[in-house]
Amino acid sequence: MNTIEGQIDIDLYPHNSDAERVDISSSRPVQASRVMVGKSPDEALSLIPLLFNICGVAQARTSLRAIQDQMAISPHPAEEIARDMLVLTETAREHLFRILVDWPRLFKLDQDEQALSLLGRLIPDCKQALFADGDAFTLDSQLQVDRTALNYLIDELDQTLQQAVFHRPSKDWLKIYDINALMQWAREYDGPAASALVIIYDRGWSSQGVADLSTLPVLDRQELIAQLDAADADDFIAHPRWHGQHYETSCLIRQLRQPLIRALAGEFHIGLLTRQAARLVELARIPQQLRDLLARLGSAETNPVEETASGHGLASTEAARGRLIHRVQLEDGKISRYQILAPTEWNFHPQGLIAQSLANIDASSDAQLEYLARLMINAIDPCVGFELRVH
Repeated sequence: MNTIEGQIDIDLYPHNSDAERVDISSSRPVQASRVMVGKSPDEALSLIPLLFNICGVAQARTSLRAIQDQMAISPHPAEEIARDMLVLTETAREHLFRILVDWPRLFKLDQDEQALSLLGRLIPDCKQALFADGDAFTLDSQLQVDRTALNYLIDELDQTLQQAVFHRPSKDWLKIYDINALMQWAREYDGPAASALVIIYDRGWSSQGVADLSTLPVLDRQELIAQLDAADADDFIAHPRWHGQHYETSCLIRQLRQPLIRALAGEFHIGLLTRQAARLVELARIPQQLRDLLARLGSAETNPVEETASGHGLASTEAARGRLIHRVQLEDGKISRYQILAPTEWNFHPQGLIAQSLANIDASSDAQLEYLARLMINAIDPCVGFELRVH
């Protein structure tokens, strides 16, 4: 049964020519945001967590920022930093869920039940430590920072990563810069992260599903608004391209400059191993990023530098899955238009990233093709529901 997030249907035809091997269609309700029309900003903000149970923090943050932008409200910089911390915390939770739940299932490994206990309370605890009553995404949210609780939460996250994922402090794991050091680490441990990499490498799957799409660029605001106002705006949201090109937006894109990812991409291109490692790199960096934001939070509280709202009703957030964009218009205090451009639509475009990756899988049987396809989809956008069929 489909949820509000919908489903992607993927049909593979391995015996056809390369150009016809992958067919992707979507039942995702990309216009579900229209339920916001006629609502007040406060009502819309209360609906967001009910509509979106995937990347809900990123959705709420982007919605609030777009509404503030449309209302020409400049958010306090300290509140923006606090919400950045919440988005990072959600990204950590999403990556941890994939590693602790999806990877054991996909690679037939044991699951670490103890480590899972942190996932359910990461975001609620972070909200409570940052905002009064944990109310982080309303027009009248009140920053109320509990530094002791935040430091404890970050330390707990870091300790969980050390015990369940990296088997050493995350900052030390980030000193792994090449495939030899990576595989030496992976062979020393039997946790899901290490074991998954060993399986991929030893079975010769490191370069499976290679795709080399360009990074989604910064989209010019005026040009994007014009596109969202155009007659074909609905088609653009459902099947986005920019200047006629397909683009990727994902956690791998955010980590392309990291030494390990550069080394793996140079040796194995942008294939399965590089993508799995990118998720680990991003996760390992988050505890220190949270500590850095917490340090900046104190300075922003005492020495705020006001940001200027543009009045365009446009906002974007780097969610766990990629770049999320909301656009809002108000008339007489009510929402007259609400549009969401999600990262899934870029990556699952019928001629986009997933299509290219799956077309480039080299499998010895239909069963292996299906298995590798599931690994690739999980490595790129693990949150979306999909139906995969091999013909």
